Amino acid sequence: MKLSKYDGKTVRLTDFRGEVFDGEATWDSEEYCFHEYGEEEEGLRIDNWLFYRSQIRRVELLGEREPSLWMSRPLHRMKLQHEPFRMMELGQKTVELRLWDEKRRRLRVGDVIRFEDTTDETEVLYVQVEELLVFPGFARLYRSLPLLECGYTPANVSAASPADMYEYYSAEDEARWGAVGIRVSQPWFDEAGK
Repeated sequence: MKLSKYDGKTVRLTDFRGEVFDGEATWDSEEYCFHEYGEEEEGLRIDNWLFYRSQIRRVELLGEREPSLWMSRPLHRMKLQHEPFRMMELGQKTVELRLWDEKRRRLRVGDVIRFEDTTDETEVLYVQVEELLVFPGFARLYRSLPLLECGYTPANVSAASPADMYEYYSAEDEARWGAVGIRVSQPWFDEAGK
């Protein structure tokens, strides 16, 4: 990993503990850093935070459309059908329903999810996980959560059924993993307003 190529660029740096830092990177091109053991080591500074090469797990350039996720938890990527994507974008959908599978079990309150519209992957929105509501299956989830926050509308909420989730997941997977309602914050976008 050549740290000098990130000088002056907006990056997302993941440290050896898995913590994520976003910001403009500065590489000390004149001098290397001396850490507490007196050894010379290349470093990269993100705002006021200095990371030695040995502390860095990964650095990636952020595109212009990526928002600043300063000191966020890890970023998770998920796809969302077009209509639920639009409802979440408008703040009408605040709970995403999924299997409580291996991927979702990595989520923590405070983590950030990057949702991509399945019809156009350049359409993205970012939300923060506010609450993880875990259930043994979708039937219990549907009885417990306000379905108008889960992507249903007043016109179709009376017909809402846990069987709706079988369009995406099998009954066997539901029995194996259980279900989760992921309550999220209002979405935010990059400075350009998307």
